[in-house]
Amino acid sequence: MAGSPASTVEEKRRALLQRRLRHKREEALARVASAPPERTVSPLVPLSPAGTKPPLFLVHAAGGSVAPYAVLATLLGDDQPVYALEDPGLHGATVGERRLPALAAAYLAAVREVRPDGPLQVGGWSVGGAVALEMARQDGEVALTFVLDTAIPDDAPPRPGDDELSAWFAADVAAMGAEPGQTELAQRFPVFAANVRALLTFRPSRVDSRVVLLCAEDSERGRLDRWRAYADEIEVVRGDHYTMLQSPHIEALAEAMRDRLGEVSVR
Repeated sequence: MAGSPASTVEEKRRALLQRRLRHKREEALARVASAPPERTVSPLVPLSPAGTKPPLFLVHAAGGSVAPYAVLATLLGDDQPVYALEDPGLHGATVGERRLPALAAAYLAAVREVRPDGPLQVGGWSVGGAVALEMARQDGEVALTFVLDTAIPDDAPPRPGDDELSAWFAADVAAMGAEPGQTELAQRFPVFAANVRALLTFRPSRVDSRVVLLCAEDSERGRLDRWRAYADEIEVVRGDHYTMLQSPHIEALAEAMRDRLGEVSVR
């Protein structure tokens, strides 16, 4: 039986949105790919550098790539500059044991090269949210910190071995809808493993920043509850840990972020 006119219109609207977001993502990734060679030295990647508003700096997730933020950056507004921090391990830098505070310090130094004075706006998805929070703690002059569905580990989490991390990595790649070749997978796994292990030692603390947790509606409820002591605001957004950054849910995520960025920008 044919669908109702309303459902047909909605299907067409979603198809149009998906085509538009795919085009935006392709444009954004093309800009990243054409960035000058020095980006292999600096973790900073300009996703949408133009605009007069204070820039937003987004830290990579466990996989290290800034590709998940490509569409999000375009949806935050034409006047909103967005930079991302990509893991140098994806570009030949040595990947070894790392601690989250040291990673945050290195990224903070890169951010302060672009914005040496004034308050910052930082954020990140998954592991990136924990790094962003630590950047806010270290800098002391961060106006807004976005934490996008970041987990707080148990008090004494087990240290996963490579076999367990390999299974997590395969699930992560599949959920992202990526299809990297074997060479790229081999390059990316050490980055993923190092970042996950760093997250497992993470313990959040209250920071002198407005902390906004945007938690996916399909995430486990304990994640939200554990953040209540550290986040000033908590909002549940559509999707799960991965689809919150994908069409059609990414528009709602961008809207929630635009609202908070607008509030900070007028102060």
